[in-house]
Amino acid sequence: MSKITSKDIRNFCFISHGGAGKSTLTEMLLYNAGVIDTPGSVDQKNTQSDFRAVEKEHKHSVNNSYFNFEWHNKLFHFIDTPGYADFRSEVISALRMVESAVLLVDATAGIEVNTGYVWKLAKQNDLAKAVFINKIDKEEADFDKTIEELRSTYDDSFAIVTIPYYKEGQFEGIIDLLDEKLYKNIEGECKAFPIPESEKDRVEDYELKLTEEIVELKEDLMIKYLDGEKITIKELTKAFEEEVAAEELVPVFAGSALANCGVAKFLDDLTKIFPSAAEVHSNHLVKTGEVLKPNPKSKFSAQVCKTMVDPYIGKLSIFRVFSGKLTRDDLIEIPNIDEKIKVTKLYKLNGDQQTTVDDLTAGEIGAVAKLEELETSFTIRNPETDIYYHELEFPEPMYARAAYPTEGIDEEKMAATLHRYSDSDPTFKVDYNKVTKELILAGMGTIHFKMVKEECQQKYDVDFICQEPKVAYRETIRRKVDVEEKYKKQSGGRGQYGHVIMSIEPLARGKEFEFEEEIFGGAIPNQYIPAVEKGIIDAKKEGSLAGYPVVDFKVVLYDGSYHDVDSSEMAFKIAASKAFRKALTKAKPILLEPIMSVKVTVPQEFLGDIMGDFNSRRGRIEGMVPDSGLQIIKAKVPESEMFNYAVELKALTGGYGSFTMEFSNYDKVPKDISEKIIAENE
Repeated sequence: MSKITSKDIRNFCFISHGGAGKSTLTEMLLYNAGVIDTPGSVDQKNTQSDFRAVEKEHKHSVNNSYFNFEWHNKLFHFIDTPGYADFRSEVISALRMVESAVLLVDATAGIEVNTGYVWKLAKQNDLAKAVFINKIDKEEADFDKTIEELRSTYDDSFAIVTIPYYKEGQFEGIIDLLDEKLYKNIEGECKAFPIPESEKDRVEDYELKLTEEIVELKEDLMIKYLDGEKITIKELTKAFEEEVAAEELVPVFAGSALANCGVAKFLDDLTKIFPSAAEVHSNHLVKTGEVLKPNPKSKFSAQVCKTMVDPYIGKLSIFRVFSGKLTRDDLIEIPNIDEKIKVTKLYKLNGDQQTTVDDLTAGEIGAVAKLEELETSFTIRNPETDIYYHELEFPEPMYARAAYPTEGIDEEKMAATLHRYSDSDPTFKVDYNKVTKELILAGMGTIHFKMVKEECQQKYDVDFICQEPKVAYRETIRRKVDVEEKYKKQSGGRGQYGHVIMSIEPLARGKEFEFEEEIFGGAIPNQYIPAVEKGIIDAKKEGSLAGYPVVDFKVVLYDGSYHDVDSSEMAFKIAASKAFRKALTKAKPILLEPIMSVKVTVPQEFLGDIMGDFNSRRGRIEGMVPDSGLQIIKAKVPESEMFNYAVELKALTGGYGSFTMEFSNYDKVPKDISEKIIAENE
């Protein structure tokens, strides 16, 4: 296309539960559009979408794949997203970049666990939506049952556009209700035929229902319909297009991606019915509240929605242009970090291929490479505009593991690699726990961790093992005690002398540490008092029970003595440290454990199982709140009982449960557990 305008651009992403056929459908779209000569297959590990080694090995997507091609004088961008719940951040990124989302549903399986989640995300992003019921050529496929399940599960208005055609129980093709033709795949090509006489009554029933669904939303068409006037296909299609863009109707298509049946027709209907980039509802994404004008004459603005990191290519920042036009060598502003940079190269993506382009106009999806300043969610814009996009909201990773390098792997290299990987995945976080001295990884689940581990091996030659993290216990005291310590050392010449008398007493949970001095009469000169506090701060790093930090106590220094010659800051620091350790053994020390505030969201039928499970974890239920047909259970649970909860909740609820948690407070460890912890640390 010589001149691209926003009206010529169509942007879609495919969403679904894993295994519904997104990558196969993408492959067939590319084949029908002439982008590839021969379609690959997931089983043969040669699809355009799953081009990464880890995806080929496991035969499912891990990252988004981006494609663009021309079809009937329109420029299409397609994003194939992963279907497994552990990679939901990819779906969130993709949905921000498009106007329309296509939900794939497996006609042999119906609605599955991740189907509802991705559908909810599409609605939250105010996108035009469609459903592609895939695998209708399979023997166990049930198109009508799948339609019923969609309508009973979601409150959307689903309008059937294409239906499957079976002859003597065998799948033969699809019938398009808008142009009233039967489409069959003949030797790899989609060909049109008249609708068989045997199907006329069935088709008329579907057409009547579709017509009614369209016209009831348009007053002028409804009047014509009630007056018995004929409504043309052109009028219906135009009305349908407006209703889809307004999110009032959801078209439903039938097809078989693997058999390449209904795919080309599906692409035709996407071209006719769905909104262009010029109609994007992007103003709700802008913090300034400005209504964007997605055309090249507006000021340039875009948002980085995905970051990819490769040891050879470097950092690749993928963005959607929402307004204006970006040209190579333009100066852009990054308001998130208040910096300006020059863009030297622009790319369009097709799977693992990057093609350089001179410019990107409003509606296009493109990328820039090796700009280390850019991060996911960042706004990039013309310096003369104040447009600022809301950051994407990603789920907090709740599955934690401690990482240790395998034999022969440098620990610093492992940590650097994992931090580098986290740059491309907002649901994979890396942190160092100073108390347990462990590198802590947080992700979405076991599948997520497995993919991260394999990518680090393949891309960076770094291997590591994961194990359950240690708990960052604390120690505290239960009673007030007074203690005296005199540090005196003489070895010829100037000696060392420090003498402190102080009290130590418990504080309320969360108060950490307080220090006061009540010295009268110059018993200890002011210059040595900070050294006393420093000695206690150093000593409290290791308690007397199991070596964990001591918290929630107060020290009052109220007496002591000094020597004119031998006293020093070091002497008072040592004296205070020794006094503190002596006091700990007398003040009835106990172990404290971190307690987490947990919120679990599940369907009503799992309520009893969740509550019983919390009881087995020493949890305390704090309340329940209904939320859109679901139940939110609030509880306080020891962290030590929650390290595997992300995996165990999936098993307990069949994947329908979700949870969040955050640190709440420290509380006393039960005696039997405390004794075990102390014994393990002796």
